[in-house]
Amino acid sequence: MARHRRDDETILRIAQMRYDQRMPQNEIARILEVSESTVSRALKAAMDLGFVEIQISPTGLRDFALERRLGHAYGVEFAVVVQSRAGGASLADVLGRAVARVLEERVANGSVVGVSDGDTVAAVAAAARRAKSTDVDVVSLIGGVGAPQIASHSSEVCRTLALGLGARAWQLPVPAIVDSAEAAAHLAQTSTVGGVFDLMARCTIALVGVGAISPRATVFRHGVIPQSHIETIAASGAVGTICGRFYGADGTVIPSAFDDRTLSVAPNVLRAVPLRIGVAMHVAKAAALRAALVGGWINAVGLDTETAEELLRLR
Repeated sequence: MARHRRDDETILRIAQMRYDQRMPQNEIARILEVSESTVSRALKAAMDLGFVEIQISPTGLRDFALERRLGHAYGVEFAVVVQSRAGGASLADVLGRAVARVLEERVANGSVVGVSDGDTVAAVAAAARRAKSTDVDVVSLIGGVGAPQIASHSSEVCRTLALGLGARAWQLPVPAIVDSAEAAAHLAQTSTVGGVFDLMARCTIALVGVGAISPRATVFRHGVIPQSHIETIAASGAVGTICGRFYGADGTVIPSAFDDRTLSVAPNVLRAVPLRIGVAMHVAKAAALRAALVGGWINAVGLDTETAEELLRLR
């Protein structure tokens, strides 16, 4: 006999309450005024109907020994290290879910979470689930890089993470780098953009991508800064980039010709955020990660085992 549409809707609602909102079964039963056995049957039906999929927890793919070693070596608030070969799963997906689980636990009432752009940050945002707190804001730390519809665009990352956490989204509706210093100053003084910059200064958590000085870095890959400038920036001593800002091997800021045209969080504002999580994949970023840690740009990391081992070697 065919199922009634309302039955499917009820099953789906119970599954969302249990798995998305992480509500206990007895509370679901109380809210919906049904028995706990009804809730249990609905959850089983949700699995049978394909409404719910089971995934291996990213916790099972973490390397806790490497995490402890990184903690001792760099004194980080925490390290999340996942296996570089994730058993057929996408490394970005596994790392994103692992970091998202830790992030969710750190979010509290009144938290302001700042996010950059980038593929790895986008993976964390996509994996985020509703936080235990409802009074949360998510704010972009850098203007737009690349096409607005791509997942790694700062506005899309901000929107996705806010949706996942059940938070308010504050996007920065400007390009990361504009044509002139005058244009940047003017935009920063407008009420909309200025309000976002004010919120950046209230961040309690920052989630940022860490880039090496290479064509794969977001600011170069999407043409915000022409790739012809890579050699010049590297020659000035830069080894890494965060939110469109450059820094050297000891973490000191490396000035560039684009600084006064860049609309992103200022280095001193970022480094004042209590929890600063840097995420990256690939050993080529190890030097940039090390410098970011030494210079205080970040104080927590999410990365893969190969990058973690290289980071330890560099230490």
